[in-house]
Amino acid sequence: MVMGAFIPGLRRKYPAHEYVSAILLVLGLILFTLADAQTSPSFSVIGVIMVIAALVMDSFLGNLQEVIFNMNPETTQMEMLFCSTVVGLPLLIPPMVLTGEVFEAWNSCSEARLREAASLEKHVLLKKLRDTLESLKGHVAGRNKDDVEEAIAMVNVLCFAVLSLNYDLQ
Repeated sequence: MVMGAFIPGLRRKYPAHEYVSAILLVLGLILFTLADAQTSPSFSVIGVIMVIAALVMDSFLGNLQEVIFNMNPETTQMEMLFCSTVVGLPLLIPPMVLTGEVFEAWNSCSEARLREAASLEKHVLLKKLRDTLESLKGHVAGRNKDDVEEAIAMVNVLCFAVLSLNYDLQ
């Protein structure tokens, strides 16, 4: 509400009962946070500061997007999302580097990519084995054909197990 009242291009007027509601909401959140600080052993003041900063930036961003849509109606949602992300990156990267979270996120993404590649390789190998057995089935008869069909069924079960295991790991 504060941002909407002061951003040029919007300058909204709100009724008094909305300001009272907003003040009561903020007071309730403050009391809730203070109670959490006294009862939780893992309470972090930095976390509270980060949440407050995120709320301020979010209120600014929402109002700014509305101004941009009003001034330039042909702006697409994709353009707005891209610009919002690009504008936020310089504000997010320094704290992520200082806390080390950017490196943790990079490592997590790299590990996920390696797991996905390994899973894909297993699946491709099993598919090739199944295709080879399918082509072999056409060239054999009798008991051998039954053995090949049983092997194909086992490979199908193995494919399902690999997919299930990868799903559980994610």
